[in-house]
Amino acid sequence: MLRFARIANLVILMQGGVVLSASAQGFNRRFDPIASGNAQFSWAIEQTLNGNIVVVHNQLPWIDSLYYNSRTAGLLLSGTGATISDSLLDTPYRDAFPGWSNPTVTLPNGMIVGGGGTNDSTETHRILLYRFGPDGTPIGHIEIQPTNNSWIGYQLKDTPDGGFIIVGVTDVIGGQDNFLVKTDSLGNVEWWQTYGHPTRLDGAVTVDHAPNGGYYIGGTYPVTAQNRVKWVMRVDSLGNTIWSEFPGTPYNDTFSAHVTTVADGGLVFASGDWSGSIQNHFPQLAKMDTAGNVVWDKKYGFDQYATGFWVVQEVEPFGDLIACGQRFFVGGIWGSYSKGTLLRTTANGDSLWMFDYFYYDSLMTDGESTLRDVQPTPDGGFVAVGAAYGSISGNNPPGLSQDVWVIKVDSLGCIEPGCQIITGLESQVTNLKDAVRVWPNPVASGGTVTVQVQVPEGLRSTALRLVLANAQGQLVHEQVAVSGENVLGVSGLSAGLYHVHLANATTWLGGTKLIVE
Repeated sequence: MLRFARIANLVILMQGGVVLSASAQGFNRRFDPIASGNAQFSWAIEQTLNGNIVVVHNQLPWIDSLYYNSRTAGLLLSGTGATISDSLLDTPYRDAFPGWSNPTVTLPNGMIVGGGGTNDSTETHRILLYRFGPDGTPIGHIEIQPTNNSWIGYQLKDTPDGGFIIVGVTDVIGGQDNFLVKTDSLGNVEWWQTYGHPTRLDGAVTVDHAPNGGYYIGGTYPVTAQNRVKWVMRVDSLGNTIWSEFPGTPYNDTFSAHVTTVADGGLVFASGDWSGSIQNHFPQLAKMDTAGNVVWDKKYGFDQYATGFWVVQEVEPFGDLIACGQRFFVGGIWGSYSKGTLLRTTANGDSLWMFDYFYYDSLMTDGESTLRDVQPTPDGGFVAVGAAYGSISGNNPPGLSQDVWVIKVDSLGCIEPGCQIITGLESQVTNLKDAVRVWPNPVASGGTVTVQVQVPEGLRSTALRLVLANAQGQLVHEQVAVSGENVLGVSGLSAGLYHVHLANATTWLGGTKLIVE
């Protein structure tokens, strides 16, 4: 039987172009579209032609069926995260799944195309090739089944001839093997290849273009029936193997290698590197050249359970890298829980910044979260998507469910610009909307400002501090904060825009703008 996680999925898309700017404004949004109370999970983001954001999501359970309990849909957002519309991709008598992390592409005409899978009442899986318009409206889909077996798609890329290449897993040989399927522009199969151990569970989740018309494939290989290792392949334009490499140490809970091709023709993969401790991994990025040699292999932060990166992207040709994933934490007031993670590095994998993000508000005080895809935005920042949900036991407070989660940060990883100046900062809470209130605002130069601080008691475990940054991201003032009213002096400050930040020892709790006249 093929393994296919029945989780709600989604995709998000924004307009392209990158202009580096540390002052890009961030936001955080949580969405429960189509059927309120159902579970959703975001998997990918692409860039539209008009600056709006399109979310392609799948939710469970589907309310109109006893069996077919999953549907793929589109959620249209503005560039600031406001909901514009939502709509359903109709797949009658089928569960429909959009694929794995970053399963879609945006074509030159703005059309969004993705590769995922369907499932029917006989537990037969078929590749799902689906299309959304530039406005997020579902246009249609086809099912692809090269043989009378199960085929599950995980990622799609368009090809220069107008067709598509799709990667995934199949039981056509027996067990579970990786596949690569090439189609024309209408989804008609032109050729297919399979790879892997004949009786064990292989896994392929990602594909990208290699030089000379070939492809890179990333996933996992079963060294034994229990232990897997990361697997990276290069194949030619017809899917014939050029080389296979197995970087890492075999383990029974190994992260897949998620590959992306970089400007020099080589590849970078995102993953988690087993630390030697039970089920613990370091977040990991590694680069390989066109011959399959490892150029560099780097780990970040500390190891923990189920910790790693799902996706890495090149910010610009021959430039920095941006990766997203999750890190689990054990102990503290939340128990065991995960946070979404973003990492920005140089082209050589040297860390520029890494922050964790988690959801916390008046209803969701144990907000677990994960990030499954990230893309650069036109203002030089990044938008990332995943899910927010109750942690520890996985339960949600009444009225809340597992929801689509979207965060927007600036080029330095800040939701509110200037956070990078805060010493010791590791995490950012994304939704304490009332944590910091400032008045009067604007304020006359030389005057004083009242800052109202209101955070949950659990976040006051260490001393609070107020940090004031100017529009250039420079520290201009810091002081100890107390819960309630605080007085912030602005004498000596020139007129302009400032950012007020509230933090404890390691976590950014909230912030707002302050204008001095």
